[in-house]
Amino acid sequence: MSTQSSIAMSACFETENPVCGVILSCQGSQSRPVAPAEDMAQDGVTNTGQMIVVSTVEGWLSFKSLLQHCSGDKNLQFSGLMGPEAEAEEREQEFELNVLQQEERREREMEELTAKHAEERKKEASERMQYGKKKENSKEAMISHRAMLQPKNPTDDENTKTTSVILLGLSGSGKSSALNLILEIAGNQYFVNESTLGNSLPTLSCERKEVFKSGRKLILVDTPELWDEDGVENLDLVKDCLSLSLPGPHVFLVVLQVGRFTHGECEMLVQLQKMFGRELTEYAIVLFVSFDDSQQRPQRIDDYVEEAHVTLQDLIRKCGSRFYELNVTKSQSALSFPQVKDLLLGINKLVASHGGQAYSGRRFSMQELRERRKHIEEMKEGALENDSLLRDS
Repeated sequence: MSTQSSIAMSACFETENPVCGVILSCQGSQSRPVAPAEDMAQDGVTNTGQMIVVSTVEGWLSFKSLLQHCSGDKNLQFSGLMGPEAEAEEREQEFELNVLQQEERREREMEELTAKHAEERKKEASERMQYGKKKENSKEAMISHRAMLQPKNPTDDENTKTTSVILLGLSGSGKSSALNLILEIAGNQYFVNESTLGNSLPTLSCERKEVFKSGRKLILVDTPELWDEDGVENLDLVKDCLSLSLPGPHVFLVVLQVGRFTHGECEMLVQLQKMFGRELTEYAIVLFVSFDDSQQRPQRIDDYVEEAHVTLQDLIRKCGSRFYELNVTKSQSALSFPQVKDLLLGINKLVASHGGQAYSGRRFSMQELRERRKHIEEMKEGALENDSLLRDS
């Protein structure tokens, strides 16, 4: 079989309606006469005996397929004249087909391009998020480093011998129990009073306690929860704890209960930074309070942190990875002294890193805080006088 066949065509038109040419002969790989089938007459293909007349475009397409089939060559090439209108209509059909194919190709290309752009935008968003997180971490590290290198202004002798600590946390976290334990051990009362262990009554107002340790005054300020369940801060309590901590605060103890880390604890650092500013973390130490009264040896706090929720680990990281533990139960009281000792060493180390300079929040003026402290002391003296009068009566 030859690789290419051809159909010789000549022009022969009907006189009344010259719509297409007439096939006279077929020369292909199989030389035999070709005539249309009877059922093609409805498409406008007729045999007059001397010639085959194709009177419609549909008929021409049908007859062309017949010729290809009879010749056995699907690549059969046609030459000659078809007639002006039929040729134009076929060219129009081919043009429409090409246009349709081009539109389909463009549509596929647009879909692929849209999918590619969406993937690129998703990748860019992820990269921006990672970059923002790295930038925030770098900024926090830079602020902390800059604070450590910044020369500190000398203070008077009384203030340099004073360390002021504010205990912050949710209700029931163990702030009061931890404070009482620190006071007793720091005051060299190594035999811990049983009444100070375990859960204390809820703290309703800010309270200031003092103890002298190694020639230094240690001020501990106990606080209730400083915001309500809707996250609205109690401005008076915030002002009270800052005024009672003067000439500090030098350290914030963020108190968490071992084994409890709810949604409230997750949001706690955000709430505290709203009240005291982002620089709070530079002066913060995380204190884990344990109420475990079992006789078994408690889990090491390092192991607890390593297995903790990622949000808790992030909170500790933002606080400079400074964390300690206090066990406030009677059965584990033997652990209390070394734990308090380690905590006080950590507090002194953090104070020294700031050159003994206290946290300087700009939310309240120093004059405003002094007046607030004076007001609290007057209120306390008045309450004591009333209690004395009631006892005498």
